[in-house]
Formats: sequence, C-alpha cells, structure tokens
Amino acid sequence: MGQTDYLLRLIEEVGRTLIELRRMMLGGESGPADMEAELQRVAGEAGLDLDLLRSMSVDTLEMLISPTGELEPGKCWITAEILAVDGHRANAEGDVDGARDRWEQALRLYTLLEPGILARGLPEVGSRVREVQDDLASLDRGLDRG
Repeated sequence: MGQTDYLLRLIEEVGRTLIELRRMMLGGESGPADMEAELQRVAGEAGLDLDLLRSMSVDTLEMLISPTGELEPGKCWITAEILAVDGHRANAEGDVDGARDRWEQALRLYTLLEPGILARGLPEVGSRVREVQDDLASLDRGLDRG
C-alpha cells in the first residue's frame, strides 16, 4: 500500500510539473534551452532517460511501459507527457522532424491508456490525444503552434 501511495504521489507531482512546463512553453514564457534542462530533470525524477526515450521506436516505448506485459498507466502517461512537451520544445527550435517523432511517440502511448484511469488533477487522456493529433496536423499544414 505504501509503495502504491508513493507512486501515485510521484505521478501527480511529475504530472503537475509537466503540465506547468507545457503551459510555459506554449505561452512563450520559457525558451527551448530552458525546457531541455527541465525536461531532463523531470524525466530523471520519473526514472526515465530523455535522450533514450527520444531514440526509441514506438514499439520499444510500448515495451518500456509494459515491462511485465501489463501496461503501467502512470508510467505510460508520464512518458507520453514528457514526449509531448519535448515535441513542443523541438518545434520551437525549428526541429520539425524531432517534433513529429516526439508527438508520434506520445500519441501512441496516450492511445494505450483507458479514459479516466489517471490520478485526479491530471488532464484527461482523450484531450491529450486530440491535442497531439492537432499538433501533428499543424506540422502537416506547415504551421507553427510553438
């Protein structure tokens, strides 16, 4: 029980941090270099290596968040959120291919989650799926959503 409570608190804490980073990035309050350092820090807090996540295929990412064959929803959401925010960072730097890769990775992970499965206060999975789909569509249209 104590381990479960700790994991839920960690998910909520990291989730709130990622939500704030995303808001700052989209609001122009933080530049890509600042975001890089923060994303590296947050990923580390979650026990993830951001550079390794970036290099993984979507199939390998799926195995990472399902090491026993069963999906770990909290780890899946945090990983997807890190990748989605990293997509915004890459897009802000003009790295369209990097943004596309991160958003495709995030989308795959978000779609593995069941609606309503996350901790309170975290965005609904369906809204994140739609946002990432919109981000990808903006790349296809040649628009910069930041």
